[in-house]
Amino acid sequence: MSGSNKLPLADYRLKNINNALYVDGNDDVVMRTGFTGNIVISGNVNVPGNVSVYSSPENPVHVHVTEMPAVSIASLPEVEIKNDTGNPVPISATTAVNSTTNPIYVKGTSDTSFFAPTQTDAFGRLRISNPFTLFDAANRYQDTGLHFNSTAGGGSATYDANNAAISLTVGTTSGDTVYRETSKVFAYQPGKSLLVMQTFTFAGAKANLTQRAGYFDTANGIYLEQVGTTVNFVKRSSSSGSTVETRVAQASWNTNTLGTLDLSKSQIFWMDIEWLGVGSIRCGFVIDGQFVHCHTFHHANIITGTYMTTACLPVRKEIFNTGTTASSSTMLSICTTVISEGGYTFTGREFCVGHVLGTPIALPNDLSFKPILSIRLKSTRLGAIVIPTTYNVTPVQQAIYKYQLYKRAVTTGGSWTSAGSDSSVEYNLAPTSLVSGDIVLSAFVNATNQSSGTPSVLELNFDYQMERNSFTSTAYEFVLAVAASTNSTTCYGTINWKEIT
Repeated sequence: MSGSNKLPLADYRLKNINNALYVDGNDDVVMRTGFTGNIVISGNVNVPGNVSVYSSPENPVHVHVTEMPAVSIASLPEVEIKNDTGNPVPISATTAVNSTTNPIYVKGTSDTSFFAPTQTDAFGRLRISNPFTLFDAANRYQDTGLHFNSTAGGGSATYDANNAAISLTVGTTSGDTVYRETSKVFAYQPGKSLLVMQTFTFAGAKANLTQRAGYFDTANGIYLEQVGTTVNFVKRSSSSGSTVETRVAQASWNTNTLGTLDLSKSQIFWMDIEWLGVGSIRCGFVIDGQFVHCHTFHHANIITGTYMTTACLPVRKEIFNTGTTASSSTMLSICTTVISEGGYTFTGREFCVGHVLGTPIALPNDLSFKPILSIRLKSTRLGAIVIPTTYNVTPVQQAIYKYQLYKRAVTTGGSWTSAGSDSSVEYNLAPTSLVSGDIVLSAFVNATNQSSGTPSVLELNFDYQMERNSFTSTAYEFVLAVAASTNSTTCYGTINWKEIT
């Protein structure tokens, strides 16, 4: 031994091992729990029995597993993974990984009952093959005319014939804007799952560019949003009296974060809604023919009011610059459908309006059409759902009469009267001229056969739903117009309608 008090190296190692291990009264080798040095095992260790590692308060010590080969559990009746509080740990539907992000391979069968059943609707009912379509829009030859656009700055909306889509384009200047919204809101029916599907292609992500697509207006709704490179699902609500937006970033989606999602590629975005004031909303994408459920907004047993003021909303897309962008940007608006899953029952209140007996409307002597009766939404209820159901034309003098029905029309003259405080409609019994409109029906009648009392009946169809332009607050009219083959002719008219909302 040298003059120092240190042991030779070999002796020091033996002392270290002696501090770590000792032999108890049963001749078993025991590790001292107070040992603070490191123990390195470089060879294989064969442990024939069970090994338990405990800390000083007798609590299990969590062991860090860095590598794990294939594990067969076929012989086990049931496998359940729990955390240290005893609660089951959900496993990703795709791959389970260990702490080093290496896949853990499990041989055997799995129970996937806890995964979101996208083969069912928003209420958990099996999706049916004959859903009731409230709305669909494609652009095969031109813009369908079922939307209105609002642009600002260098924003524009143009038809793209090659893609059968509408190009929503903004330049590089702050404030360049394009909004595109359907001319109708859609009739959610309580207890029916409302499925909304849209196809689009976002412009490439860039600073100061915001893009949105969804089922929403300026006060309520759900939409997908990309701000720069950040992707969110957004819930917009005015149920508190002011507009509040709740954003959930992609990394926080509670079902599937879709790490490979690329919004510059064409997407099929879907959501289903069980409103009832406090129901859930599921959002996701259709990929490889499968409904991929990404996130659910839950509300029942959580909130104290309603999560949105209404679920009767339009389909809408937006693209706008909040600052200068590096280049111009184009979003493609391709196709849209709104579906009531499980059919639709036409409930609501019936209303009617017509000319007063004894005061028929005089028709022009030049064979031109005169609007004799018109209805439209009140300016304070542009979100109402109103569908004309029946009409009647009654000629007075003997002649050949031709009548036409117009939707999305504009008239001049006359005066507007409320159909009642409980109605969302106002009417005009004496418009003077028809400015514009789309003809939806045309037919002939004379005084003889009309006196038989056989009115023509419109199908209860959302094709005739009253429309509006929310950007200009314009309520478009449903108009009954008549022409006669001889001079000095008069007629009466009536229109009935149903208010769904």
